Amino acid sequence: MKKIIFLNILILLSMPCYMVRASNAPQNLAIRAGRIWTATDGVIKNGVIIIKNGKIRAVRKKQNIPAKTKVLDFSDKNVIPGLIDAHCHIGLSLDIYSEIDETVSAVTADMQILDAFNPLADDVKKALRSGVTTVMLAPGNKNPIAGQTAIVKLYGKKTNDWLLKRNAGVKFSLRDEAMMSDRRPTSRPGLMALIREELNKAKSHKEDKPNLRMEVLKRVVDANFPAYICAYTVDEIASAVTLIEEYDLNAVLIGAEQGDEIAQLIAGQNIPVIYSPLLLFSRDKDLKRVVKMADNGIKVAFSSTAPRTPLSDLRTSAIIAAKYGLDTEAALKSLTINAAEILGVANRVGSIQKGKDADLVILDGDPLQPTSTVEMVIINGNIVYQRQGK
Repeated sequence: MKKIIFLNILILLSMPCYMVRASNAPQNLAIRAGRIWTATDGVIKNGVIIIKNGKIRAVRKKQNIPAKTKVLDFSDKNVIPGLIDAHCHIGLSLDIYSEIDETVSAVTADMQILDAFNPLADDVKKALRSGVTTVMLAPGNKNPIAGQTAIVKLYGKKTNDWLLKRNAGVKFSLRDEAMMSDRRPTSRPGLMALIREELNKAKSHKEDKPNLRMEVLKRVVDANFPAYICAYTVDEIASAVTLIEEYDLNAVLIGAEQGDEIAQLIAGQNIPVIYSPLLLFSRDKDLKRVVKMADNGIKVAFSSTAPRTPLSDLRTSAIIAAKYGLDTEAALKSLTINAAEILGVANRVGSIQKGKDADLVILDGDPLQPTSTVEMVIINGNIVYQRQGK
């Protein structure tokens, strides 16, 4: 296990690379590839991807290339969809640890994390080099009801190109971090009581009385706005499921590190999970937990929770999960289409299909081999990163 992690880090540190200044307009491209991992329709061997105006126009075995199309020959390479980090805190404009939590107030549903995002930050560039093309930015865990998440691409000339969802849902936290000695709540029963109090107020909120916070939470209790609930331990997860059932929330669990112990309860409510990075665990028992959850029919996506772990290690979670028994296809989906579906952006990203955005990663080997390196990253048909040298 430690050898795998060390090898991955060593490769990333030693890899010669450079960022590419993308053109103002997407190129018309044809990408020949040894294997195309579509994430939805299996693997296409010796296929071609046709890209026009930033969109995928065709994915096929036939090698017919339209006229005036630039051909990229990766006949001995692997192409996968751009990776999606389903929960992180990168690119925040000031000190990241002071930006992700509004600790003076326990309820900040009207706060928008995107207001602190810097798309030119160094960690954004590092994420691109590792094949991450889309992320969900989220507040931290110190607010029982925190601010609104956002889903962004890591490159785009225009706002519509990089901003998928400015308001993607509300982050909730049932973690110990949400309880403080100098601010309500100070106990777990108090935390649950506070959340219920706010959701009940939102239920009865009248539109003729302007209150942005209540208007946001009204969308949550009406199941028109996702609730991203951070819960790690069995008791936290059980409390989260209770809230989801009680208020019939459109909810996603974040973390869920001990979710395998009550997997049937989670699966029974059809609650998807954005799982913690596997680099945080060292025991075999803990590394197998996410596999058990997937085996119980729970839709799982991985996150980096960056900067807790680097976004460059997002793929490592899937690699480790596959090593511990997760099906190869399921492991790749946890980085791509599962994340896109959980976040509600599968109409744009997450798979290599006709009509989707041309967000692609080219690797020199199997995507679930730790020795495979990223050769090129494409977002909206623009080449935004290319590895230099061998």
